[in-house]
Amino acid sequence: MRNIVYLDKKNKKYKGNTHLHTKWSDGKLDAEEVVERYKDLGYHFLCFSDHEIYTRTNEFDTETFITIPGMERGGLNPAFTTNDNIGFHFTVLDDPNIMVPERYYHLQQFEYPQKWEGDLSVTQCIRRLEEHGNLVILNHPEWHMTAFEVMKQYDFFAVEIYNHATEWSLSTSYGTAYWDYALQNGKRLFAIAADDSHDYNKDKKILEYGGGWIVVDSDKLTHRELMKNIKEGNYYSSSGPEIYDFRVEDGKVKIQCSQVQAIMFKSWPVRGDFIIDRDGSPLTGATLKINPLMTYVRVECIDCNGKTAWTNPIFIKDLL
Repeated sequence: MRNIVYLDKKNKKYKGNTHLHTKWSDGKLDAEEVVERYKDLGYHFLCFSDHEIYTRTNEFDTETFITIPGMERGGLNPAFTTNDNIGFHFTVLDDPNIMVPERYYHLQQFEYPQKWEGDLSVTQCIRRLEEHGNLVILNHPEWHMTAFEVMKQYDFFAVEIYNHATEWSLSTSYGTAYWDYALQNGKRLFAIAADDSHDYNKDKKILEYGGGWIVVDSDKLTHRELMKNIKEGNYYSSSGPEIYDFRVEDGKVKIQCSQVQAIMFKSWPVRGDFIIDRDGSPLTGATLKINPLMTYVRVECIDCNGKTAWTNPIFIKDLL
């Protein structure tokens, strides 16, 4: 079995939010204000994923902060409903490592709603986005009341497993059950935690900014290098805890993290371990011996406030 390092404690880590909104669509703040608020929170990168409006904003890029081109693509709803709550929203991230003849330009607008022509409509939408050099993420499936079968039908790059805006508004923020369903059915799928922020109001008890993010293991803070490592899964998602190191070594999954209450190894079809110190002492790491019958292993690190950090899956066939 191969040894593979997914997150290396010796490498640089960059924190970012891939899902947020500005006045270009239904957000309350200008892009400049959004950048400043996230800089104040210690972020290194953002994507202005405004509804049906593609953004390219390298004017905000510095040595310590960049923006990734992209948008949120929606309005793709089954013919039996015009309710946008039942349908598909995608975060679309520009990947400069994908060579394509044409890319979307700044403030390019897209039709809304999209024409529904049966299940093929979703595949066609994803392919169009990919053909213009983008990675496609399925947003907030729980909020959309998405059928689990969808996770087998279509090929996304990743799924939002935590959406902060729907956490405090509708308690429909988690997508981990959808993620595991896809993984259990043989899909190669990564995860994303994001804010989906629209409004920054410092007087609110629960802020829309800074609730869900990803942290990328990358040599450089550049658009190209960030997307290369995101595409390879060299990042983790979080609503609180930090993950410092994640690897397979000598047939074991090993993780090092900030202080947490519990560490869960989620695997299939053999159940992983649940690690907790019964006297309440914090954990900063754990190890799982890989069972050759497992098809994937992923890890959740949960702190005493219920905040979680999620690794991407280790696909066991990659180790053989």
